[in-house]
Amino acid sequence: MGSVQISNHSPHQITRCDERGKTTHHGNNLSTLEKKDAALREDIANALWKDDVLRALDYHEIDLRVKNEIVTLSGHILGQSSRSRIENAIRATAGGVEIKNDLILDDQLTLDVAAELGSLEQAYHCKFFTGASYGVVSINGTVRDENIRLLAEKCAAGNPNVRGVVNNIEVSGAGLKLKGQPFLQPIIGGTIYFLDWVSAVVKQVIINPNNRRVIAMIIQGNFIDQHSGLNSQKDDKARLAERLVIVRMEAVRHLTRISGFLYISSNERDQYMDFDPAYFIAPNEDWVPPYPYCPDDVLFTVKFPRAGEKMENSAGRTPSIPLTKEQAYSEELLANDSLGG
Repeated sequence: MGSVQISNHSPHQITRCDERGKTTHHGNNLSTLEKKDAALREDIANALWKDDVLRALDYHEIDLRVKNEIVTLSGHILGQSSRSRIENAIRATAGGVEIKNDLILDDQLTLDVAAELGSLEQAYHCKFFTGASYGVVSINGTVRDENIRLLAEKCAAGNPNVRGVVNNIEVSGAGLKLKGQPFLQPIIGGTIYFLDWVSAVVKQVIINPNNRRVIAMIIQGNFIDQHSGLNSQKDDKARLAERLVIVRMEAVRHLTRISGFLYISSNERDQYMDFDPAYFIAPNEDWVPPYPYCPDDVLFTVKFPRAGEKMENSAGRTPSIPLTKEQAYSEELLANDSLGG
């Protein structure tokens, strides 16, 4: 059996995003090469599943794709040991196929972020303790003021391999900080259910670039029209209309790999907002979205500058764009963002 060619590629070049918009053929329409790719992917997936350690720890975090008999691996795994097990499983199964390995290792990511935080430690005479779990970086330590805490958060979020930052840094004399929101990443295309079982589909996410965390999601579904709902009589049915609405992550009760469940009902119109693209901006082209998102999946609110632009205020506060009265919901959207705390 031939040796497997394994190469390390920049995780910035994510073919899964390029392939998303392409038409997928099914059944008898598959070409011979597509059938071979599908069979090879299934064989490799089965081999990874049969490894007890990978099945328990890393299997569900690996994005495995096969095209033109080239295997591409992306996602986040625990460390070099997991990577070796993955490569050994492929060698035993796939023969001499080429492998593009874009897997990001938590142990290496922890070292990288810790090194990047070193300059802040020297400048502010503090010590940070860093860890990573499948790309989600946590920062611990104690600092003298909130500005340093936010600077550390933005520093960690500056690493494009980070999925999100959980900021557990404490400020001296500030007392016990309330626990922030859990780290949540709704899947694009996933179904979201309200308490009354009205469903909608995730179209995009709104991310805080200062910590790479999702603060809200844009979902599409059939909701009661605001105007007809207000004007309808009790014995009349309010007209349903397909709309894009924004739901804050605080409203999420539970997320799975394919769906999500909310604390709110679809008729609680004060708990979500109509989407207006005028209040949001797209990231710069060179900004790398956190895995598993693609560039078109992400928007920023106007409160944040485009990623890559310099912050004029070194204290850690982001400059705001003046908002009209109608733009108040953008401020409301961000009001409960814990910035990773």
